Amino acid sequence: MKQQQTSPYRFNSRYREKALLKDGTEVTLRLVIPADKLLLTQGMDNFSPESRYNRFLGGKTKLTDADLRYLTAIDGVDHFAIGALISPNEGIGVARFVRFGPQRDVAEPAIAVLDAYQNKGLGRLLFSRLVAAARERGIQHFHGSMLSDNTPMKSLLLAVGHKILFEYKGPIVEFEMPIDKKVAQ
Repeated sequence: MKQQQTSPYRFNSRYREKALLKDGTEVTLRLVIPADKLLLTQGMDNFSPESRYNRFLGGKTKLTDADLRYLTAIDGVDHFAIGALISPNEGIGVARFVRFGPQRDVAEPAIAVLDAYQNKGLGRLLFSRLVAAARERGIQHFHGSMLSDNTPMKSLLLAVGHKILFEYKGPIVEFEMPIDKKVAQ
């Protein structure tokens, strides 16, 4: 008889969490899986041009097959992603981090929330879970870049992080965020 191996992480393949957004919408959080390619494609189609531009730092309009493989074939340790769904066939947001090569304690975070679900607390919910998953995997800092006029992402970082450092480089701003032991929920 094969013994089932247990994961040392709370955020593992069995993780499911129900939560309510500010407007009462019930969402289910779970890890992204390879079968989510269609959900990501549909999500990309439902982004406004501005949201696409903010998320991809440019005018990307479609996800390629290579993009979809990269975004769904994750290992859960060095590349981690958690999605929010309102039904099994409708994803509304995703948050991920990718660990920097030899820097085992630094990862780059990314969050995408469909326009219709922005300003309802979903970004904050996803980001708080992303931070918790990063912490349990030994990540001590998030480092990333975004467009300098991406006010929603800057506001989110400031809301959940305690010591965010921003470095403006023209139209791009880089940020560094230590992952504290406890992050605002």
